[in-house]
Amino acid sequence: MRKQIKTEHTGNLPHFHRVGATFFITTHLHNSIPFDTLKKLREKRDKSIEALKKKRPSSLEKDIYMIRRAYFYAYDDLLDRCLNSPTHLKDHKVASIVEKSIRKYDQVYYNLVAFTIMPNHLHLVLDFSFQLNQMIPFDIAQYVNVSKVMNLIKGASGFEANKVIGNSGNPFWGNSYYDRYIRSYHHYLGAVNYTLNNVVKAKICTHWMEHPFTWLNPEYQKLELIFPNR
Repeated sequence: MRKQIKTEHTGNLPHFHRVGATFFITTHLHNSIPFDTLKKLREKRDKSIEALKKKRPSSLEKDIYMIRRAYFYAYDDLLDRCLNSPTHLKDHKVASIVEKSIRKYDQVYYNLVAFTIMPNHLHLVLDFSFQLNQMIPFDIAQYVNVSKVMNLIKGASGFEANKVIGNSGNPFWGNSYYDRYIRSYHHYLGAVNYTLNNVVKAKICTHWMEHPFTWLNPEYQKLELIFPNR
């Protein structure tokens, strides 16, 4: 069942989501990265992947993964630097609204593994196997996917946050997000570690536990970390 893939669309592009997987997700505030800058990053990524597909090396899948990872690091580095970016999430009232929205759907559509709320963006690790365990027999038509969940989180939090900052009627979040489904235990540990330590990487604090809006589910703080899809 967990190998099923549900296809949705973001704009005109197909978005493929593995049902019941654990996802590492990043989204950012509106205008956090200039449109042209982000467009160039995406075009560079896509051209590199297309060139690889034409060559068809034996390491194609690994090489594509490395290109996508490089793209994400460049994208997240731009966010961490906050160059000419809105930083509404520095406001504890606004960050609390976002945290409340994230927690609202925990144990409804997913197990919330970890999150961090940065000045202009958000990282999440969400385990969607929760729905598989709750829905017996499983019905894919009733399954709530990543796209729907992100629309719920961003829609509610953006509306409330805009009231706090006096921005009602304007976009709060950017209209897209980055997601990767977690393929292995090693990948899982890396995603959780990256989420927790982004505040350290961005020099906001010296340890993630010092940051009020970085959180790890206590069940995942045990020495033998639980991997939902292992």
